[in-house]
Amino acid sequence: MVSKNPHSKYRLLVIMDESKASEIALKNAVQLAKTIKGHIEVFHIKAPTDVVKSENQLSAMRVIHEDNRNTIAKLQQLVSKTSEHEGVSIGYHMAHGNVKSVLQNHIAKVQPNIIVLGKKKSKLINFLADDIIEFLLDECNANILIVGEDHKFHTYEDISLGVYGNKLADNGLEIINDLKKQTTKPIKFFSVRGSDENSENQKSSSEEAVSYVFSEGLNAFDGLASYVSKTNTQLFCIEKKQPRGTISPLGNTEDPLKHVLRKLDIPVLIMQ
Repeated sequence: MVSKNPHSKYRLLVIMDESKASEIALKNAVQLAKTIKGHIEVFHIKAPTDVVKSENQLSAMRVIHEDNRNTIAKLQQLVSKTSEHEGVSIGYHMAHGNVKSVLQNHIAKVQPNIIVLGKKKSKLINFLADDIIEFLLDECNANILIVGEDHKFHTYEDISLGVYGNKLADNGLEIINDLKKQTTKPIKFFSVRGSDENSENQKSSSEEAVSYVFSEGLNAFDGLASYVSKTNTQLFCIEKKQPRGTISPLGNTEDPLKHVLRKLDIPVLIMQ
């Protein structure tokens, strides 16, 4: 079931399993949608191997049918409760099949602007497969919001925004600008530079901003993550495509995006 709001500016797709992290991801998506005028759809997907334990085809079909019915009932209850409590329209859809193929096809069909998913403390993500986030980064053009299970926003209004880099990039700029309209707090820019780089080039392009620049080295992202926490940043934004070789303390080319996802425990918006 999918209900559309003709007045929505953004389409948010929440990928869910039955975990606490997924429910918190939905709550975050609702608050974000209310702030930036978005429409929400919940998408629940299961691999048949997660449901079927029998090799008998008839028995397997019966089990999948029963699981689909039970899962749809749970989705209906969750969506109805959330929709009624928050006063927002939420669509939902359930599917069984090869996770990546089904997910790719569904994303191509609904063309979301933002994909929202939850994560546990111990893993990058907590459902389907450990490489699903890499798959989404490679195969879809939507922005991706990854939400930790311990961070429950009451609202995205007057939010404290942090951005990786020294300026706002074109990718995801519209979303950030819409969030900026709802906050009185300056954007904080966090960047890492080599000791031979000109600090003047690290300045933010916005006068209403605060910049934190960290020298390249082994503990660069530890320091960055620490300051993100100390400055009470609530949402950290980073472009998917980062210049290679940004940090190479051990002589290896390292990816800032992977460092940020590993180090930070607040919601991260990956901008395409």
